[in-house]
Amino acid sequence: MTGTLFFNVYCVFLFVCAVFGVHRLWLALIALTADRKDPVPVKKWRRLPHVTVQLPVYNERFVVERLIRSVCSLEYPKGLLEIQVLDDSTDDTTEMISKAITFFGRQGLDIRLIHRSERAGFKAGALAEGLKSAKGELIAVFDADFIPAPDFLARTVHFFTDPQIGMVQMRWGHQNPNDSFLTRLQTVMIDGHFMVDQTARASSNRFFNFNGSAGVWRTKAVLDAGGWQSDTLAEDLDLSYRAQLNGWKFILLTEPSAVQELPRDMRSFKQQQYRWSKGSLEVARKLMWKIITSPVPAKIKIEAFFHLLGNLAYAFVVLSAFISLFFVLFPLNPGALWQYSVDLPLFVICFGSTFLYYFVAQRKLYPNFYARLIYFPLVFASIAGLSLIHVKAIFEVLAGRKTPFVRTPKCGETLTLRTEGPLVKNYRMPLDPIFIFEVLTTCYLVVTVFIAMGRKMYDVAPFLALLALGFLYVTVQSMSRLPLHWRFRWAQRERGQLG
Repeated sequence: MTGTLFFNVYCVFLFVCAVFGVHRLWLALIALTADRKDPVPVKKWRRLPHVTVQLPVYNERFVVERLIRSVCSLEYPKGLLEIQVLDDSTDDTTEMISKAITFFGRQGLDIRLIHRSERAGFKAGALAEGLKSAKGELIAVFDADFIPAPDFLARTVHFFTDPQIGMVQMRWGHQNPNDSFLTRLQTVMIDGHFMVDQTARASSNRFFNFNGSAGVWRTKAVLDAGGWQSDTLAEDLDLSYRAQLNGWKFILLTEPSAVQELPRDMRSFKQQQYRWSKGSLEVARKLMWKIITSPVPAKIKIEAFFHLLGNLAYAFVVLSAFISLFFVLFPLNPGALWQYSVDLPLFVICFGSTFLYYFVAQRKLYPNFYARLIYFPLVFASIAGLSLIHVKAIFEVLAGRKTPFVRTPKCGETLTLRTEGPLVKNYRMPLDPIFIFEVLTTCYLVVTVFIAMGRKMYDVAPFLALLALGFLYVTVQSMSRLPLHWRFRWAQRERGQLG
């Protein structure tokens, strides 16, 4: 009886995960059949519009010069281009910006610094401050870790000849995909988001979102939607839904003209995941009722539910992990083994949908996509291993706890084999207290795996081993300060810079 009880509870948790898995499968199938070609503008401007490029910056000494240099290389008439560096920095980043602005200003570019001594509203506050004086009919936004290609504006501005278009989002390319195994895993995850999530929503006329960078907004659409608001950690997602509820249409381009620097260490990556997770849940709490009661089609409301609340699935991954030990200690009676006919399909849906999700993205992007399948097992494991940071976000949103916008540290191209000085250390993320629970969960799962193997429960042992591997990987990477040194040695060897 006890074994049956734990099994049934386990299946309930797995069923919830499977519901989100079915949705993920549906997105993958839509993306698989979507047109491979990007949309084209209905017509081109006879007279190009004025464009303002906003660069929100906070303590980005390692990348800010690269960012400004790349933006100043955009192929667009100087008389129609304004560049705003929205700086909230408290270190020498501001001085570096001033020197760069002086240099490029002498070349005839309209570039200026807007510095705030207080980070009121964080990134959203900085964007809102810049918007007050922006000259452009269109607003392009780039985070500090991005490098736009010279043709970025040429590929995006002509979509705004259609008066219904409010935003154009470009898929993110990757600036440092081969720096470490962690950055390679991130490329798989980000590719999945753009080539499945965003592609499926865009191609099926559902709401999708501006990703916070490498996108262009119509100024009128931003103002019409209420402007940038700082009451969530996902100001980009928040504005996207408000604008689309007001009738504005969005365009997605999957051929990138901008690359992003991926976080190089686990702590930074976890902080980024936490911010995205908590932000989406805050937007759900803020806008879900408005979406439900709006006159938009039911398919948009359903997709918004899964989009904004999708991270709730992580809570059930954690619950499944914690109940697994009891399920192993109190197995089903031999006569009740038929109940595995319930467990197995749910398990297949959860992992099969995740596999197809990433497979579709890799297949659409890379000719050698089969070679990239080697990363999939650790991608799956890492997703599970990150569950606790998402659960932390869930609890904080439920409790109404507000937290500051913590930017993800970027290192640029300044780090070399010997770059381990105080400047780099000042940019490192601190160890999150959730780390203690990650260690305990790792130990818990490892013990559970050994017990399952000892009891010859080979049907559940692989699943438990995958969970244990994910938590172990995240835990070890979180406490290590050495991988930066090793990663750059590995990356330089791959590039032929070391013997």
